[in-house]
Amino acid sequence: MMDFKPNNASASEAVAISGFVRSAFVKAGVYSIVDKANMERILSEQAFQQTGCTSEACAVKLGKLLNVRKMVVGEYTVMGSVRFLTASFVDVETGKIEGTGKVKGFDVGNADEAADRLAAELMGGLGARTVGDEARMNADKAQAEEARRRDEAEAARKTADEAETARRAEKERREAERKAAEALLPVDPRVARGNIGVGLNYPGLGLRALVGTRWMVEARGQYEKEAQAFGGRAYLYVFPAGRVYPYLGAGGAWLKYIEGDYEAVGYLGEGFAGLEYFIFKSLSLQADFGPAYVGLGKSGVSVSGLRYVVNFGLMYYF
Repeated sequence: MMDFKPNNASASEAVAISGFVRSAFVKAGVYSIVDKANMERILSEQAFQQTGCTSEACAVKLGKLLNVRKMVVGEYTVMGSVRFLTASFVDVETGKIEGTGKVKGFDVGNADEAADRLAAELMGGLGARTVGDEARMNADKAQAEEARRRDEAEAARKTADEAETARRAEKERREAERKAAEALLPVDPRVARGNIGVGLNYPGLGLRALVGTRWMVEARGQYEKEAQAFGGRAYLYVFPAGRVYPYLGAGGAWLKYIEGDYEAVGYLGEGFAGLEYFIFKSLSLQADFGPAYVGLGKSGVSVSGLRYVVNFGLMYYF
């Protein structure tokens, strides 16, 4: 806002009344007013003389220097004993007068009240309406921006939810596949520690357990009318392939053989190779074959020799 130009009036009164009008604008709170000291500093730096600046062109030029959107320029006139205040509201960007105001017939003692009436008249005219329009436009823009931010936040939330849903679905799918595979896979002797199994072999029973990661030990007994054997075996599982588990092993047993009046007691030592096939996770069939040295004796007569032994079994693990 420029200081009012004095016409046939005191310059000091014009400056004072300009201050009253400026204060009225500040008090109204409709506009952000450039501080007079800052305005004078900027104009001084630009070597711009504001004295007598009342035209629209001058106001536009001055407004651009001050980087403001609107300017108020006016005059303080004394004609006879009557005082007048006239002012215009100028849009700096378009150069158009958006509103005017006039107050007359006041005394120096109530110049502040005249300044208030002039400011109210200016702000109640087109300029104030423009400000209201701009305020509404700014409010609309703010609402649109807030709506855009909400939409972006909602889209981001939906994207995150979809990603989380997809991640959970993938996790559930993998878990279902793992469980389905586990339902079909046998006990893996390479990693299943401590699994206990009981089995039927021809013609006897066995009790076995996994030790380490690939070893299995077994205590077994076999009983027939003519022969009885009690001993143990050790298995080493090698190169498992799906449900089939090849193994190597060795074993020994105490033997008793009866045939008629002939009875012999001795031992058996064997080595073997075989396969164990898991029908289900806990149930398997096994078969192995290998050489066995049998040592039997009676009354100093040794009945010993190398034999080949085939073993079959059905194992249940728990």
